[in-house]
Amino acid sequence: MRRFLTALLVAGVAGPMPAQAQDVLRLKPSTKWFLDYAEDSCRLARKFGEGDQQVTLFFDQFEPGDWFQVTLGGNVLRPKRTDSNRIGLMFRFGPNEAADEIEANTGRMDDQRALIVLGAQRVVPLTEAEQAARKAAFESGLTPATLLPVEREREASVDWLELSGGLKNDVVLETGPMDQPLAALRKCSWDTVKLWGLDVAQQKNLTRKPQPKQGSKPWLTGDDYPRKMAWAGYEGIVNFRLLIDPTGKPISCHIQTSTRPKEFDEAVCNAIMKRARFDPALDAEGKPVTSFYRQTVTLR
Repeated sequence: MRRFLTALLVAGVAGPMPAQAQDVLRLKPSTKWFLDYAEDSCRLARKFGEGDQQVTLFFDQFEPGDWFQVTLGGNVLRPKRTDSNRIGLMFRFGPNEAADEIEANTGRMDDQRALIVLGAQRVVPLTEAEQAARKAAFESGLTPATLLPVEREREASVDWLELSGGLKNDVVLETGPMDQPLAALRKCSWDTVKLWGLDVAQQKNLTRKPQPKQGSKPWLTGDDYPRKMAWAGYEGIVNFRLLIDPTGKPISCHIQTSTRPKEFDEAVCNAIMKRARFDPALDAEGKPVTSFYRQTVTLR
């Protein structure tokens, strides 16, 4: 059962915009920010533009922190390429942050075009050194080092979000400062952790989060891909959450969101519950405690 909260958040006046170009579509906000509380995730949403040019922006967060997943809906989001359902884009919170090269799946949302950005995003993109370190950790089966939190001043300095390169028209959404909207999103995520039966104060002060003993790569293999889904050529994006007990054993697997079909969900949870083992979370005193581990899996 879902719970909804509409949040009125202050939106600043947009600052300098990207250089003038004939093929850039700039859209001002047409609604306030809305915050949607759910049992397993939180969604921040806002509409930009009017009529046929309206775009809806969604930030979905599945655990507390700086990262969120981005989805956009609107018929103006027309890809340059029509021979694939995946496109490359440049994604940038301006005017101060660097552009980030991303991929997105194209699809439909109700009766509109949609873009589902692959992977989690944050206002500040990873540096080349951070990207290389995380890639090396993943390839060696290790857990990447924890990144420093994004400074709230950098989120406050945002004026707009730009999508460029892979669309027929580059799109600029005049978001205004993002510090207050993202602070509300984080608060929602911590409230969700409480719904999972965990002590929020304890989880905020962990000296170690659950760490996979052998990385996450061995958990899923090609044999886990549902056979009839493979034959049909389906892709699936599954966001899952585990509760890990003080011994490091998963005690539950819960699908937070999924593109379905249901067979993807079952394949992910069945494989992970069978194979995943962790070094458990440690509280502020170094004592093993129950905590959560969250990840997104793409099956294709």
